[in-house]
Order: sequence, then structure tokens, then C-alpha cells
Amino acid sequence: MSTSDDIRIRSRRHADGVDVLVLMLHPMESGLRTDDQGRRVPAHYIIDATITVDARVVLEAQLGIAVARDPLLQFRLDNAPAGGTIRVVWRDNRGVTQAATAVLA
Repeated sequence: MSTSDDIRIRSRRHADGVDVLVLMLHPMESGLRTDDQGRRVPAHYIIDATITVDARVVLEAQLGIAVARDPLLQFRLDNAPAGGTIRVVWRDNRGVTQAATAVLA
């Protein structure tokens, strides 16, 4: 597993919770597209992502070939501690795993 600059995490605190945006930079190739020479572009896509806050799972997502390039997950956390640690881990169909952490607003 590697720590990634390809995952960007942003959070904004509001009176009723914390809004979180997670951008995962990834080509998300379905394996169904062909290039300019007519060759099939190999499949390469994220299959799952897990998001934790202070080691507690707050979101588990299953992705696949129908998700566009550079997936963006947006969600709201209720009762999230200010200064808590948010961690994002994803795995793709080639076995690559990436992770990133940030501090909640």
C-alpha cells in the first residue's frame, strides 16, 4: 500500500455536520473502449474504497466500470470530531492499493 498524492480530501464544518469531498485520481478504464488504432484499452478501475474517521468505518463503496474517470465522493458526517483523522483507502482491479489521510475541519 502506498500513500498517495492521487487522493485529495477536503472537509468543511457546518453547524449540522462536516461536508467531506474525496477526489480519487484514476483513469477508470472499463476495458470496453478502443484506442485510435482500434486496440482495446485494458480495464483499469477502482473496485472498492473505504473511508474511516479515527479508525471507525464511515463509508464503504463498491465502484466499477460504470464510474467515470477521477471519481469524486461527497458525503456529510454528523457528530464528527473536529481534528479527527479521516483515512481513505482504495483498491483497483490490478491489485494496486492507495491511501491518504487528512485532518477533519
